[in-house]
Amino acid sequence: MTLETHNWSSSAQQELHKILKDEIFLIVNQDDARVQNFEIQFLKEAAKFIGDFKSLAKEAGESLARQKALELEIDCLLKAFVSQDIISVVQNNSVGET
Repeated sequence: MTLETHNWSSSAQQELHKILKDEIFLIVNQDDARVQNFEIQFLKEAAKFIGDFKSLAKEAGESLARQKALELEIDCLLKAFVSQDIISVVQNNSVGET
């Protein structure tokens, strides 16, 4: 932030300019630096959150895929077991305890 000094003729105006330049602009610049630092920290945290979210989404997808694979395996085993029971019943021509 800059402040032009032309047309500042009186000593009161010059003193005001000095106060603005030395004190107020310093505060404004410090606040600008704080805001920039906050923005940087916020963006870092947001990037970390997004990374964590993507990682969790990937884990959930992998877990769901494993669950589907296990369900298919259970279905295949159940069908094989039922088929074996049917074959046994047909061969023995009776229904008994298995």
